[in-house]
Order: sequence, then structure tokens, then C-alpha cells
Amino acid sequence: MTIEQAATIGETPISPAVFKQSMRRLAGGVCILASARDGERHGLTMTAVCSLTLDPPTLIACVNRDAGAYETMRSTRRVSVNLLGSDQVELAELFSSSTIRGAERFERAEWVEMASGVPALTGALAVLDCQIVEEKAVGQHSVLFCEVKAARLESDKDPLVHYDRNFCGLLPVV
Repeated sequence: MTIEQAATIGETPISPAVFKQSMRRLAGGVCILASARDGERHGLTMTAVCSLTLDPPTLIACVNRDAGAYETMRSTRRVSVNLLGSDQVELAELFSSSTIRGAERFERAEWVEMASGVPALTGALAVLDCQIVEEKAVGQHSVLFCEVKAARLESDKDPLVHYDRNFCGLLPVV
């Protein structure tokens, strides 16, 4: 396809801004990844989580290496993936805040400890206790390959979704 043909069907040359705008149109489930080391808990909100394999149960999570929680996740090789419900917008915002960090993020909800020591959010749709089995650096992010060791299924409420820089719930398709 020539540049002239692409222009006639509405294609835009890719740039970081166009890529970012395009990816904002990809709806994603919202999770809090959390870890703990020496009694200190760290976590962050993210949508870049995806199932990978069923046997062994494995998911991938893409984490910015500049994130405050990354170093704890990398060093402990353990994370919890807490799938948020539509009633947990405030937590999603709190764990994505650039001004509130570390233990303070965990004070506004009830958290318990799973057998591995990772924090688990009470009232999440599900909590997956994961061991990081591999890590691959891509740009400023690391793709964490996480084998799921245990799960807690807690709620049947609607999931929290992130779309075009907004948190929202699901609407049934009729």
C-alpha cells in the first residue's frame, strides 16, 4: 500500500502520540499488583495483565521499571494480582497515584496475607498468588512471566475496566 492509498482510507503514520491514543481505545481489566518485603508492602494499578498458559497456569504482567513497587517485585519474585470490581475505583486511583506511595496505599482497604506472604485484597474479584519465573526487559518496561501458585475467588460483582483514561463498569451487549 502506498502512502497516498493509506491517506485515502484514513491511516495515520505511527508516532508515540498516535500509538498512545490508539492503545487508550483498548479496554482492559484493572488489577492491583502487590508484593511485600521485610514487612513493607508495595503495589500499583495496572491493566497490562494477560493470561498466557493453562498448564502451568501462567500470566504476564508488564511493569514500568521506574514504578516504586517494581524493585520489591523483582527482588522477592512474588506478586499478587488483585482483580478489581467496579466498586473499587477509589483503590485503582489510589494505587496509581504519584503522590501516595508504599504502605500508605494499603491503609484504605482490608488486606490479608496469602501463604507466600504477598498481600491479598479482601473483596477483590479474584486474587492470584504468583511466582515470577522469568523477566524480559522491553524498553522501559519488564514483562514478568508469573506462574500462578494459588487463587482466591471472592466476589461475583462486575469487573472494573479502564478505557480511554477512565474507569468504568461493563454494560451488557443486547
